[in-house]
Amino acid sequence: MFGGGTSGNSRSPSSPDQPSFLQHVQLYSKAAVYLGVGGGIAFGLYLMLRRYATGADVPESAIKSHRKLRGYVLDVSDGDTLRFYHTPLLRWFDPAPEKKRGLSKYTISVRLYAVDAPEVAHFGNPAQALSAEAKDLLSRQVLGKRVTIRPLSRDQYSRVVATVTYRRLFGLVKTNAAHVMLREGMASLYTGGGAQYDGERELLASIEAQAKRQKRGIWGLKNYESPAEYKKKHKD
Repeated sequence: MFGGGTSGNSRSPSSPDQPSFLQHVQLYSKAAVYLGVGGGIAFGLYLMLRRYATGADVPESAIKSHRKLRGYVLDVSDGDTLRFYHTPLLRWFDPAPEKKRGLSKYTISVRLYAVDAPEVAHFGNPAQALSAEAKDLLSRQVLGKRVTIRPLSRDQYSRVVATVTYRRLFGLVKTNAAHVMLREGMASLYTGGGAQYDGERELLASIEAQAKRQKRGIWGLKNYESPAEYKKKHKD
């Protein structure tokens, strides 16, 4: 008279229309993967679209990872310093902007890694011998041209210390601007604090040694004074 069966409305824990704990885990795992992939794609697009206007805009992560940046050189200050206009990957074919006043507001100040070129006249101090020639050589290499920089660090003046490379001969030959400056004797190897060599210390020293043997540029001067010595003398 009193049946021992269960009610028709009750469901067992293993009822097929209720997701199991394992199914929940699989569902959340898939969602996390999709979100991760989507976030990665979004971040990648962000990096490809974002333009770094000044050196202050270049994040430390880009410098620590030595992330390559591409763009144009709009100005050359001396034989080892230039102004770089960054064009992100998705704006690769943007033309170089016309140079105008206020370069510091829309370009990155870049210091060539590993080299020290003769000092140009500034702050009332005279120019070093061959400083104009060094500036001219760097200008002929990169001014107004598309280059690739590889950030290595920041210096005490907040400049981005970087390798600067460009392509010539219809893009077939990749050239390192610092190598050319050393080879032509228009710069010496920088050995001061925070020196960056990008793993090329021996190569750079050998390029400089060859320029010395051939008495190229600064190495042919009778009384050569290094930029470090010059700066120390005029600082005192």
